Amino acid sequence: ASNPTEYPLIAKGKVAATYRAAITGFFHYLIKAMAVDGVLYNNPVLMENVQIWISTMSSAPNRAFRHTATVVALCIVTALCEVARESTEDIAIGQRQAETERKKSRVNQARVKQIEQGVREKKEAFETVEPQLKDWFDIVFIHRYRDVDPLIRRDCMVALGDWIANMPDTFFDGQHLRYLGWVLSDTSSATRLEVLKQLHRLYKIQDMLGGLKTFTEKFRPRMVEIATTDAETNVRVAGIELLDLLRENGLLEADDVDAVGRLIFDADPKVRKAVAGFFAENVTDYYNSKVEDLGGQESLEESLPEVGEDDIEAPRLEWIKLKSLAELLQTYDTDDALPSQIERNRADGSLSLQLGIGDSRFTLAADVLFEKIDEIQDWQMLAGYLLFDHSSGVASRAADDPASQLKSETVLAEKEEAILIEVLHTSAKRTLTDNAEKISAPKSKLTKKQKDQIEEEQEETARNLANLIPKLLKKFGDTPSTAAAVLRVEAVLSLPALANLRQDSATCGALLDDVRKQFMSHGSDEVLAPASDAILRAKSYGELDDLTEEKVAALWEDVINNLAELLNPETITVRGVASSEELIALSNNILRILRLSSVSNCIPSLEDSSVAAKNDASGVDYQGAIDYIIALPQRAVHSSGPSPDPDEAALEDEIAARAAEAALFYWRWKLKDVIAIVTSSNSGIPMDELEALATRRDAYVANIESALESRKPGADVSVRLAGHVLDLYSSSMTLKDIRPKPGANDDYTVLAMDMTPELQKQIIAIFAAAEKHYAKLAGKKLEEAGVDEEDEDAMNEDPMSDPESDDEDEDDAAQTQTQASQQRKDSKLLNTLLAEQRLCMLTGKIVHALLANALDFDAVRKRLERNKGKLGHNFKEVLAYLDIDGLKKKAKSKANGKAKKPAANGVGTKAKSGPKSNAIVAEDEMEDEIEDPEAEDEEALRRRGLVEDNEREPEPDAEEDGANAEQGEEESVMGD
Repeated sequence: ASNPTEYPLIAKGKVAATYRAAITGFFHYLIKAMAVDGVLYNNPVLMENVQIWISTMSSAPNRAFRHTATVVALCIVTALCEVARESTEDIAIGQRQAETERKKSRVNQARVKQIEQGVREKKEAFETVEPQLKDWFDIVFIHRYRDVDPLIRRDCMVALGDWIANMPDTFFDGQHLRYLGWVLSDTSSATRLEVLKQLHRLYKIQDMLGGLKTFTEKFRPRMVEIATTDAETNVRVAGIELLDLLRENGLLEADDVDAVGRLIFDADPKVRKAVAGFFAENVTDYYNSKVEDLGGQESLEESLPEVGEDDIEAPRLEWIKLKSLAELLQTYDTDDALPSQIERNRADGSLSLQLGIGDSRFTLAADVLFEKIDEIQDWQMLAGYLLFDHSSGVASRAADDPASQLKSETVLAEKEEAILIEVLHTSAKRTLTDNAEKISAPKSKLTKKQKDQIEEEQEETARNLANLIPKLLKKFGDTPSTAAAVLRVEAVLSLPALANLRQDSATCGALLDDVRKQFMSHGSDEVLAPASDAILRAKSYGELDDLTEEKVAALWEDVINNLAELLNPETITVRGVASSEELIALSNNILRILRLSSVSNCIPSLEDSSVAAKNDASGVDYQGAIDYIIALPQRAVHSSGPSPDPDEAALEDEIAARAAEAALFYWRWKLKDVIAIVTSSNSGIPMDELEALATRRDAYVANIESALESRKPGADVSVRLAGHVLDLYSSSMTLKDIRPKPGANDDYTVLAMDMTPELQKQIIAIFAAAEKHYAKLAGKKLEEAGVDEEDEDAMNEDPMSDPESDDEDEDDAAQTQTQASQQRKDSKLLNTLLAEQRLCMLTGKIVHALLANALDFDAVRKRLERNKGKLGHNFKEVLAYLDIDGLKKKAKSKANGKAKKPAANGVGTKAKSGPKSNAIVAEDEMEDEIEDPEAEDEEALRRRGLVEDNEREPEPDAEEDGANAEQGEEESVMGD
């Protein structure tokens, strides 16, 4: 039988190690004993029999016999190497002794003859052993190094490394080294790892470096490939360590150094940590070359003035090191064009979604370099370098003195400034956290005096950092990238290690003023997100609540006034009347409202009547900023006038989507207040407040419904608006689960409404378009629709799939791997990732609404799970949240209960149409509508402009061959 069975060498526990040591020890001592007694040289029959026996078993079909015999054979060769090495050493010693004896004034000829006789015997012994080494190598190793069993291949590599190290005269040549190079491409990661270990061992022997040059030239590309693209992290780490050794000995090309250096941005922290030393040496080499170009270190040190402890902005040699670091990080960073949530895998160049908000790639790189580059550890010196006015360096470029040349050489570009600010973030953070760990370490041996001293240093560091941030914002606040980086540095002050540090009101007030300035002067999320985080951190300082609330209120006033200035009550809902500049300003301001609403209560500001206005033409009253925001989703509705250009249309859609999300935050804050009142007081919610809130809710839903009705289901704005309205319904349903205070009325429950069948149908149509769009980009085949769904129309058609045609796929296959084709490949992969993200996010919101009982559970779930197993693991995991015991029973019992009427109709408001929230639909009728979102009359869709006459369904992809069963084959002993 050739299948692997349980045998001692692969047994679990200590059995394998014990057996291996016993069997190899036996044969090792047997060979050594045969050599000592002379049997190895004088009676070759015994050795021949052992060789025949072991070599025959090493080719046995049975893996247990083959593996055991191979281990024994390798052990015998190792023992023979030791015997041969001892013989060569004895020969060398004897020759030296004989030569010394001959040089004496009175030569002892008998002694010389005796020594020479011993040398001849050792030579004869070596001449006997050397052919045996070749025979064993040819008979066993050459066949077993490519055995089908990776364990056997690995054992062969371990043995070959031992032979080369112990017997270089025989094995240290190209004929034997090439086996190590070939097995670098082994399919087993453990075998590749073992080869790397053996090569690392050989490259550390200085005497072998000369003989390894030819091998290095041939196999260096494969070593670099392993370090940069291997699938196993431990193998990549070993490859990096080996290449670091090659770099030390000058055996790497510049391109190889750059390829390994780029791994400082790798997604795997183990790889980043492994390459940190390599990268740090690159920085040092680059620094040394710069210093030499400026006249040498001694010349620079003599020309620079002495630097005091508090003079952090004085020029110094360390600035050249930091400049070198920034330049290399910028050179190796190649992913500026990718969206913030997309990260490139440095191993294989693939792209992946990073949905969590974490540190930037420069911060992560600096973190592993912190221990390797001393200059990074001095955060105050780094801050001084950033704050230094480099305009004098630009002006002194023509000066000849070393000090002026140093200033000129250390002038930072904008991107380099942003990189060093990220490095400053890491430096300050590591300094504070490392000190905190020293204090809180459970086995710390610090005395109380030492701990008090470290705590004082912590407080001093925090104060100095807090005082430096306003200076950094003043210098770098004009550019979004650097402003955002400085705001992230401010986050260091909120570390748990500083939780007990008393906050200074003056410093905190000045910092909030700077944050307010950044908030109003930038409109991108790059700055607004960290600025919002800074506000949230300031609100956590309990002793400064009044100051923080005052600053936040002033910021709200600025944002609301800005919104009122940007909007004309007569054209709030009209698409295509504003200029591009006005649209950009409005979109940015709504984003400010959105971010500010996420960290502070927006109700007082959004309901402030000081910005109230009226549309005289329509008679609509806008009683506050919230009414403007609720109306803005209508900007997604196509107007009857001339269509705006694509850029302006995209801005209009962005405004509609952001406004819908901002209004959603308002709704959540209102729900929070409602729940607080109902659970703490029996007075209930006044009817006029319920009426106003329900009116705004109905207007919000109606505006989104009209926008969804006018746009194709596959449009990005449709997906975003659908997600926001789903969140509204999900949040509202929480009101049914709260426990009010005894005696309180339940009028508030009218705010928790069920979604109408019409809106559910729109949501499912949008889901179907997103599903189909991702399936086409990812090359996945969807489940065939039922009989009632065969006549698909634009409701289920993907309007965004045109660029990804079959012709383009054929062109991609025919193209060579040029830069252009790689860009197209990246673009297609990026679109696929974003489509998957969009599908999963929308599905998640639908699932959330289902769990909140806002949708018809059975019908919607059935539609969602139609392609559960065909759209990847992420989609499948999102749907897994539906499998909750008893959920379906709860949904059915809910359907039998009495539905509530909407508040707008329940408190006396006028409504031309029938009530939406209490629509009762038969279960089978609802299921038919949900299951067939494409069944809408095509002529009606044409009238709405959603279908063109020449629009047709793309042909389905060819079915994939599902027969992948393989018949078992008998194991090959030879492997290759």
